Amino acid sequence: MLLHFRRVSGIYRYFIILSGVLFFTACATQQEKAPTVTPPASSTEAQTTEPPPPPQVILTEIPEVRETVYFDSGSFELSQKEQLKIDPIAVRLRRHPDSNVIVIGHSSESDNEEDNMALSYERAFSVAIYIASVYGIAEERIQVVAQGQGDPTTSGSNSRVELISPETVVRTLEASTNSDSF
Repeated sequence: MLLHFRRVSGIYRYFIILSGVLFFTACATQQEKAPTVTPPASSTEAQTTEPPPPPQVILTEIPEVRETVYFDSGSFELSQKEQLKIDPIAVRLRRHPDSNVIVIGHSSESDNEEDNMALSYERAFSVAIYIASVYGIAEERIQVVAQGQGDPTTSGSNSRVELISPETVVRTLEASTNSDSF
């Protein structure tokens, strides 16, 4: 047989080798697919188990959340203490992808209105960047507004950013609970 194999031309030799490889692969596959025997269910076990129902999308209303973050006079650097105030709103945004936030920057009183607008924008932008970069919130869900000097607070400090996450209806897979603080 070996002598006969050497006399076969190149294309036929390839066909014979390929046929042998396929034959041995098929044999190995058949041995791996040995039938599995499942023991009969006992009388105490349920004969059929139903899969759990698929989760249902629930529309739920989440209330408005407001927070104020304060800055040092003339600065737009966000302190760690003030970051802790932003975290609950950012977590809310992660939990509810249908929600958004409005970030309104304010500045201290100054003679130059252009500088006030720039500083209020930089403050709002630093809060927005914190939310987007730390929590991975899409920038389209964060609206940045520069208020400038206007609308001073009763406490006298205008070096602040207001965060407003408006009341909205969101899709969720779980029922809303009143103990939800975000």
